[in-house]
Amino acid sequence: MLQAGFASSDITPDVGMEMPGGFFKATGKGVRDRLIAAACVLHDGTTPVALVGIDALFIDRSTVDAARRLIQAATRIPGSNVLIGANHTHTGGPMIRAAVDGGDPVYAGRVAKAIAEAVTTASQKLHAVEVGIATGHEGSISFNRRFLMRDGREITHPGKPGTPHHKEIVAPAGPIDPDVGVLAFRNPNGKVAGVFVNFACHSTVVGGDQFSPDYAGYLRKHLKAHYGEDTAVGFLLGACGDITQVDNMSTAREYGPEYADMMGRKLAAESVRVIGRAAWLKEAPLAVTNETVALPYRSETDFEAERPPFGLGSGEKVDEVYRKSREQLAEIRRKTPFVPAEVQAIRVGPLGIVTNGAEYFCEYALRIKRCSPFETTWFISLANEWLGYVATAQAFMGGGYEVRTGRGSRLAVHAGQKLLETSLKALGKVAPKAK
Repeated sequence: MLQAGFASSDITPDVGMEMPGGFFKATGKGVRDRLIAAACVLHDGTTPVALVGIDALFIDRSTVDAARRLIQAATRIPGSNVLIGANHTHTGGPMIRAAVDGGDPVYAGRVAKAIAEAVTTASQKLHAVEVGIATGHEGSISFNRRFLMRDGREITHPGKPGTPHHKEIVAPAGPIDPDVGVLAFRNPNGKVAGVFVNFACHSTVVGGDQFSPDYAGYLRKHLKAHYGEDTAVGFLLGACGDITQVDNMSTAREYGPEYADMMGRKLAAESVRVIGRAAWLKEAPLAVTNETVALPYRSETDFEAERPPFGLGSGEKVDEVYRKSREQLAEIRRKTPFVPAEVQAIRVGPLGIVTNGAEYFCEYALRIKRCSPFETTWFISLANEWLGYVATAQAFMGGGYEVRTGRGSRLAVHAGQKLLETSLKALGKVAPKAK
């Protein structure tokens, strides 16, 4: 019978620490809600697996490696069987800065220890459970933020109605992924003990200068209100490289804690709905594989040709940030020509989970889901490392913010396709064998 254990650790930064979610340096002046690392440990009698969702903008490979070493030393869980995914809150602590070098190694060390503590505690609480795997639909709170414009170019956040360039919009330049993936666990008495949710949308909702887990925190709040405060709740982010909560076609304002609360409430309600209709399984075989794919850095590009004329990532002050960022990228490129990127695939019964560390464009995740050998597939972004934006080939040709070269967008044009193919290879290795 499947066993599961749950635990969480506090990773709330100290007031005054850096809040690295924007182009320019900012510090957290308070705490709106505590940030956590939520862990779920699974065991099918043969294979142990740990799923960890953390409230952080990113997580880097060195922090993941440190956490995995601590976990392996304290438990029987191999480090390679641990998935650590950041929810991409832009009001999180100083892990990494995207545009230019930054981060706080002391805080990163605290996070690594907190992750290990959560997994270790969860592994000590293993108990028999039934698992429910379900997929809901929530298509009203996420939007593709890139648009095809009248001149044929693509712009990220070109502006809402009434702004100078709104009338130049033709159509969204990409899809969204409305899937609400739900992995629920209930005790033999029927009580829901833990829920992990997978959804694709940037965590840029709350804003302000107080630390916050963004909409994932409100999702936790509402699920706990329904199932009980002792219910474990974790969040794993989907492919949101080009997905945001902002509707550029509406005059509405999709920002602030109240809006994040609404998003959390909608996601929680949809999760509760599909959990109530889920088929519960006592057995769910587990399997894990880790693939490494060498992704080259992007060659030097034309600075002027890449500058967005307007929209996100434009303006003279931002240009200065990119000049410094490109200098840092050139130094990285001189030291090594490629990144050894990790693709992790995990089987939980009929569910296939596959990850990479990119801010991956939604189209790639949709293709992975369509081609997957599993009945249900989750894609997890910003997991186990940070690779920066990985866009489609069309996006590179069309332009916009996400493909502007710097530390935050640094891999070769074909990186997305390589990650897609490696994802399907990994899923194939852990998929149930045809009889």
